[in-house]
Amino acid sequence: MSSEPTPSAEKDGHAVLLDGVVGIRIRRLQALFGSHWQTWFRARSLAVTPVQGGVLLLIRRFPGISQIALARRLRIEPPTLVQTLGPLIKHKLVERDRATDDGRVYELRLTKNGLEAAALVETSTPQHEADLLRFLSPEERQAFLELLDKAIAGAEAAIEGQEKAE
Repeated sequence: MSSEPTPSAEKDGHAVLLDGVVGIRIRRLQALFGSHWQTWFRARSLAVTPVQGGVLLLIRRFPGISQIALARRLRIEPPTLVQTLGPLIKHKLVERDRATDDGRVYELRLTKNGLEAAALVETSTPQHEADLLRFLSPEERQAFLELLDKAIAGAEAAIEGQEKAE
């Protein structure tokens, strides 16, 4: 007898992992996006993660943003942001300087190379996403984005509720 599980369901010839379990599908989609992102941008001579790409875009939009403000905007813990920033600073895409009015605060700015990298992320991301979402019509893609935003809002509310209950 084989120990290989049989798929619970198939759709379009592909096994559906744990039919009805949303988190596994979200994680699978995230993994596929990340893998495609790495290949896509490395082919364009830019080795940044999707989160790092988002950080570049936010710093470009808000030059001089503090690390704390950026962590809040991304809804991540400051130590996680420091790990994300490390390679960007090391590769001279981001500069981190102490604020002139408060030495405890670090302000973030893009270098010339960082500005070029952010521009590449911004101009390339639509094609990267279109490649991944090719089986969705424009209407389905819009509906998908709206549903993702709604799901994110619900998840954030649930987590905020947990934090208040603790």
